[in-house]
Amino acid sequence: MQFNMDHSLGFVLNRTALASKNSFNQMIKAYGISPEQWSVLFRVVEQSGISQKALADSTYKDQGNLTRMIDKLIEKGYIKREADADDRRAIKLYATERSVVLAEAVAPLSSRHNENMTAGFSYEEKATLIALLDKVYQNLQKDEHEK
Repeated sequence: MQFNMDHSLGFVLNRTALASKNSFNQMIKAYGISPEQWSVLFRVVEQSGISQKALADSTYKDQGNLTRMIDKLIEKGYIKREADADDRRAIKLYATERSVVLAEAVAPLSSRHNENMTAGFSYEEKATLIALLDKVYQNLQKDEHEK
């Protein structure tokens, strides 16, 4: 068999994603949120009034998991859920003062985490890495749509 898992892109990406998540989790543990909750909370602060559908799309989370996550963030006082004035079936999510304060505290940690992951990289190497990973993602999306 001619396969080396240690050089498999899927394996390396998954290993890297897990290490990144664990490292970032340690950085934000004191704030009582997970990396997954951070991405949702940050998007809501960034785009207060975002629909739940747009939030799911922009954070790459499925509706079921996202709904549970939103419920927890509402319970913690970070997000408010309101019916859309134009379409009562649609839900809008709004940042609270508490989430804005948390985002201001955690955003620099997120930036530092990104810097830690690319320590020793030039600006061009960072840009190339992001571009290549985006290309891999687009290839996977193309494959998914062709099924």
